[in-house]
Amino acid sequence: MQTIIVRYFETVIDPASGLEKPNLLGTESYENIREALIPGLPTPRLGKKTPPIYVTKCFSTSQFHRWELQSVVSTPANGADPAVFTILLKAQDVAKEVFLYQTLKKDGNQTITKLLRPGTLVEVDYGFVQHTGRTDASTKTNKRYSDTLLAGEMYKRRLAVVVKVVSTNLVQVAPVTSVQPSLGDKSVFQIEQRTLNRMPRYKFSGKSSYVLCGRTESVSIQRLLPPVSFGTSIPTRNVRYTVTLSKAEEKLFKAALVHAVGVSSYVPYNQFLQEKVRADTLQQDVDRLTRELEASIAALSASTTAGNLARRWASEWELNYDEGLEAQRELDRA
Repeated sequence: MQTIIVRYFETVIDPASGLEKPNLLGTESYENIREALIPGLPTPRLGKKTPPIYVTKCFSTSQFHRWELQSVVSTPANGADPAVFTILLKAQDVAKEVFLYQTLKKDGNQTITKLLRPGTLVEVDYGFVQHTGRTDASTKTNKRYSDTLLAGEMYKRRLAVVVKVVSTNLVQVAPVTSVQPSLGDKSVFQIEQRTLNRMPRYKFSGKSSYVLCGRTESVSIQRLLPPVSFGTSIPTRNVRYTVTLSKAEEKLFKAALVHAVGVSSYVPYNQFLQEKVRADTLQQDVDRLTRELEASIAALSASTTAGNLARRWASEWELNYDEGLEAQRELDRA
């Protein structure tokens, strides 16, 4: 018995009338299944625009496989008739998108460590959080489907910063968000506008970008691709991954990572140790100069004593001390 039917449509232009009409792309039919995973639009936040959701679906009726989700409409099951979910999609041309695994596959001389280093900016296709469609036409969360992305986890395609290359097919990244962090969160830092200006999507977004070092995770190279960036007259996805953080941002990045893993308390202690080393070095210099000063004072004291003795002898022998001293100096210079 059919229980759920999911129909996928795209909007096309009728060549005869010039009007828009729905074109059926494909249908999924479920029998004796009371709920099915379907694409779902996220609940919009107050004052926020809902981010676009992209779905991968391969239809025999279309050359495209990447789609933007436009809407989901449902009708409940009625007697012998199954519940029907009507999903409207919009085709996306991804012919120019080259993921990291494709770059490495095409160029045998290229390696992941040559392309990526800490601070490299990438885009990550995290995927999207699906909904469950039920026979009563309701859509619920997919909380029981732990084999998919769940609410609260990173989703959609977003900018990220490489933390390190874990292996030949795994990269640790820190995701980027436009949501302003809570005050005092030192595990987050803001990307400079001049860095964002290298990428048209983020240059003209009108939004700030914050790196979430507390949300780092390892992702497959099949999720990674270079961001569209300037470099030629036409912005392209440079497969050499040339967009990176500035030197100043790298320092902020390292500091944020330290706070993210909870070892920030060691940083002041390390600075204290460095200051102590410098203080010990300075104390050694002070001790050396003190010894030299004491030796000079002792020498000066001895010289003064000898001078007093010479004056007393000159007086007792009725000699001219100053003339004798000058004569001795002439002998010393000779």
